[in-house]
Amino acid sequence: MGLNKKGNAIVNIFLFMVVSLIIVFISVVFVYMGNLVKDELHESLDNNTVLNDSSNVSAVIDDNFGAVTGAYGSLYWISIFLIVGMVIAIFIHSYLITYKPVMFIPYIFVCIIAVVVAVGISNGYETIIADDTLANTFEGFLGANFILLNLPLWVAVISIIGGVIMVIRMKQAQSTGFYY
Repeated sequence: MGLNKKGNAIVNIFLFMVVSLIIVFISVVFVYMGNLVKDELHESLDNNTVLNDSSNVSAVIDDNFGAVTGAYGSLYWISIFLIVGMVIAIFIHSYLITYKPVMFIPYIFVCIIAVVVAVGISNGYETIIADDTLANTFEGFLGANFILLNLPLWVAVISIIGGVIMVIRMKQAQSTGFYY
């Protein structure tokens, strides 16, 4: 796998869609399972005492496992930072790759296909977050929900900005005569 693969810039938008979805789903599973395990521990062990201590088990659960669920709570904002970081990486990659002008035509077609695929992903995501089991967990992912529910718009905007960056870079490459 060389660093000089020109097709990578064209598939970046698909990677953005898939990896964003995976990041949010993994984060939701961690938050959901953390809360579920904490609740189950409380249900089964509340009002018990530790063998050699007079402390209550519910306090021990809150002190120890409560920190884990608190740490998982940071996934709400970490997921959005990862998604925004991918957008920035797409823009940087668009700037660093200099294509010949003929490569811009396939880029436009791939971006149109990406917007169409994003519609399906966004509709599927809307169906998943409406499920009663995970609805409360998805509510905390405000930024990620906003991006994934409006994914076709985000893909179109990212594709257009990335394309503009590539065109600007093409003009620079034409003036110097340097292409990859």
